[in-house]
Amino acid sequence: MITLIQFPWSPFCITVRRMMERHKIPHRVKNIPSHNREAVINATKGRAYTVPCLTDSKTAVGDFTDFGQEVARYIDRKHKLGLFPRDKEGIQAILARYIENDLEGVGFKVDDSYVIPTRPLVERTMLIRHKERKFGKGCVAQWTRDRAKLNRQFAELLKPLDNMLAGSDYLVADRPLFVDYDLYGIVENYLFSGKTKLPPLKQLQRWHRAMSRR
Repeated sequence: MITLIQFPWSPFCITVRRMMERHKIPHRVKNIPSHNREAVINATKGRAYTVPCLTDSKTAVGDFTDFGQEVARYIDRKHKLGLFPRDKEGIQAILARYIENDLEGVGFKVDDSYVIPTRPLVERTMLIRHKERKFGKGCVAQWTRDRAKLNRQFAELLKPLDNMLAGSDYLVADRPLFVDYDLYGIVENYLFSGKTKLPPLKQLQRWHRAMSRR
């Protein structure tokens, strides 16, 4: 059986988890503390240290590249989900970069400002250290102060996707493809704390309800 090694709030773990849930793929979930990647490192024999990481019998898959979709593509190939049709590769690549760079780059700051303070002391401290090494001293406190502005930015970045959904049930096809799950992961990360809600974008809210159904 497939085991997904994850942080529960990670947008990219949520993406993979939702793919398996929606397609009723049997799997287990192994939550690990964000500061201890030993399970990932051991599973991949040192080739990866990020989540999501997937083990399937003797196979271990991580997102080894900067624009990692290896875990999602492994599940897609094995279970013949058809989430990466050849004629949609170009538009999916363009959309995924927008979703994972521009949108996620704002949404995770809101989520971190709520989630990090709730983690156990050692994990919380190590998370803050990790964020400050990348974004500067006091960044989490700054994101907390900037929540209202970040929420507005997130809503603005969602508007082009809401416009796309006005003409289609899903982003690029009449069924969910990878980019729908990708967007779902970023949106659910933003909503993870329970302190935020979707902006009043009618098409996006309709899409989110559809993507949330079992």
